[in-house]
Formats: sequence, C-alpha cells, structure tokens
Amino acid sequence: MKTGSSIIWLGRQRERQILESCNRHVEKVLEVVKEAYKVFTAFCRGEVEEVERRFKRVFDLEREADSIKDGIIDELSKGVLHPINRDEVIRLLLTVDDIADFAKTSARRLLFVQPKKLSQDLRENLKIMAELFLKASEATDEAFKSLLHDPRKAIEASNRVERIEERVDDFRFESIIPEFLKWCESSRDPGQCLIVFSIIESMENLVDRCEISADVIRHIAISYL
Repeated sequence: MKTGSSIIWLGRQRERQILESCNRHVEKVLEVVKEAYKVFTAFCRGEVEEVERRFKRVFDLEREADSIKDGIIDELSKGVLHPINRDEVIRLLLTVDDIADFAKTSARRLLFVQPKKLSQDLRENLKIMAELFLKASEATDEAFKSLLHDPRKAIEASNRVERIEERVDDFRFESIIPEFLKWCESSRDPGQCLIVFSIIESMENLVDRCEISADVIRHIAISYL
C-alpha cells in the first residue's frame, strides 16, 4: 500500500511539473491575444500602419507559443504521465494553442479590410468584441495559474470564462450581427463583407476555445480537491 501511494504521489508531482511548464505556454498565448487586441484598437482608430506593425508582433509571438507547445508535447511523448492524465494535458495544451491561432487569424484578416469603409458603429462593435476576447483570455490565464495553488479559485475563474462566452454569444446576435448586416447592405462590397464576417467568426472561435480550455481546467481542478 505504501509503495502504491508513493507511485501515485510521484505521478501527481510529475503532473504538476508538466502543468507548470504549460504555464509558460499559457502566458505566451495571452501575450498573443493582448497584441491582437492592440491590432483591433489600432484598426478601429483607422491607423493602418499601426495595424500592420502590431500584426507582425502577433505573428512572432504566436510562433514562440507554437515552439513552447511543441517542446511540451515532445516531453509528454516520453510517457512521463499516466495515459489518461497525459491526454487531458495534451487536450488543454492544444485548445489553449487554438486561442493564439484564432487571435492571429482574426488580426491577420484585418490587413485586408479598409477601416474607413466600415461604419463607425461596426468598428465600435468590433472593438467591444475584442475587449471581450481579451477578458476571456485573461480569465483563462487566471484559471490556469490558480490550478496548482488554489483549485477552488481555478474553478471560479473557469466559471467566469463561461459567463464571458455567454456575453459574447448575446452580443454577437443582439448587436454585432445586426450592425454587420446593415453595413453589408449599404456597402455593396461582397468581398469586404465576407472578410469582416470571417473576422467576427474567428473572434467568436477564440472565445469558444477559452471556454473549452476552462472546462478542461475545471475538470483537472476538481481532481485536486
């Protein structure tokens, strides 16, 4: 019994070490999102050159996040964790990485839109949407950081991510889509309309990945209680 308990303890300690390594990845992903948010704010101000400059930073940060992710997956492939725990960590790692990917995608697509062609109300809605995806990402980061120190706090932060995702759903259907459709009818520019719609979709996908990440974090946190 004592030997079995020691094995379980060692397994859990190794799991914590891996999760601490994952924290570097989560932090880098949050940097990507913060920089993407700055791309959106520059776009809403009509600062095209600043949009391009900020996006280059988003691109570089996302590559750094990818590199960290690959290193952790390589470590996990060596079988340092129980298969069930390893699958859970990999799921979290890949879902968090999707947050960075959608942040980069939404910011990149802004390069193909002329800010002045959008209505002021639509630009304002995009900015609000960007503020919400930043809040969701910050809450996800808080949930992860709390995971190893205060599982109950991690659960609370995970619940907050879920509430933000619900706000995004409501805002999308009640505000941004109606304004988007109104602008499309007046702009008569199908190409720009398609790109803007894809930007809105990418922003929503970013928040969805935050919610999925929070679900995994909550599941891991409960196992620590």
